[in-house]
Amino acid sequence: MFVLLALLMAVSKSINNLNTTRIHQENTIMLGNTKLSETLMHAYPRRPFITHNGRNVTIPVLGFPGASLALLSNEETDQTLANEHVRHAVEDLHISYFDVAPEYGDGVAQSRLGPALKPYRRNIFLAAKTMYRTANESEVDLLNTLDALETDHLDLYQFHSISTEADVETILGEDGAIETFQKAKRQGIIKAIGFSAHSEPMAIRMIESGLVDTCMFPINFAAYNFGGVGQKVLDAAIKHNVGVIALKSGARGRLNSETGNAVHVPAAFKHIPEWKRKEMIDFPVRTSKVHPTEWYEPEDNVEMLHKLVLWSLNQPGVSAVLPPASLDLLDGISDMLRGEKKVPALNEGDIRLMMDTYADVVPIFHNRSVAGTKTST
Repeated sequence: MFVLLALLMAVSKSINNLNTTRIHQENTIMLGNTKLSETLMHAYPRRPFITHNGRNVTIPVLGFPGASLALLSNEETDQTLANEHVRHAVEDLHISYFDVAPEYGDGVAQSRLGPALKPYRRNIFLAAKTMYRTANESEVDLLNTLDALETDHLDLYQFHSISTEADVETILGEDGAIETFQKAKRQGIIKAIGFSAHSEPMAIRMIESGLVDTCMFPINFAAYNFGGVGQKVLDAAIKHNVGVIALKSGARGRLNSETGNAVHVPAAFKHIPEWKRKEMIDFPVRTSKVHPTEWYEPEDNVEMLHKLVLWSLNQPGVSAVLPPASLDLLDGISDMLRGEKKVPALNEGDIRLMMDTYADVVPIFHNRSVAGTKTST
């Protein structure tokens, strides 16, 4: 009897200790967020991003590429790894802009990011995307994303990977995804509407529609200088007060059979629409042999990588960049920008060196053919 009583008292004491520890940890996180909020606000140069209808939302010039979590498919072990990646990004690198999409790992990236980001959500600008073009399908996708990210709202929701006239016409037409976006914005579920695109004409059409706040587009040195892609989008964005996130800033060029592995396309995806699955067959995608979360060739030379990122950030109209989705490259880019009041400039010698270095690469995007808009998601 006395042994049983002693055991019950020990268990009760243990439970009380666990509860005390949990409460202390929760209070520490809340206190940490209060302190962290100030640090995150001033960690990087900030630029205007969402300015429509009297809003003045600024954004840090560097975001966290959620695609970097796409291969963490083992729920039991990989969530711990995702937690550490996000903790490091927020607490050590002081990154407060995160971007993700259901297409990254067919749902894996967003399902890992949600729990990992939860302790910091109140201090994070969180952006997500959908490839679904109709109102009904995009609404289902939005709800799935909110559930995976364990949040009740998104700071930015984006139409993903626009490259054809059919994309634009379906999205903006009757029963198109724009209806879901506008409804969710009225309800406060999403705070702003944006899109990502790989086609200059289609990006310009979206910007000129007057229905979007932001644009994600490849503002990449080689694509701009040797592929003829980028300037018209920047001009339109400036004219219509649309904030621009520069995609693929750290890319050298396209992958080939020597530098990339062919992507296996399954019979069906869970989070990727059928039109995209067919496109991946018609325009085969490769992933980097060195950086398997990348579908282009990132610049591995650290000095040149930093010049590429700085070049993108120095283009008028660009608000921020999403760096390569290979986390072993993130720290160096962060170190280059963190603590700066303004983005460092490049000089004429830097530009000459870059022109010589990338003159022979095949740009990741170009305007020579329809294939030039079909490199990646």
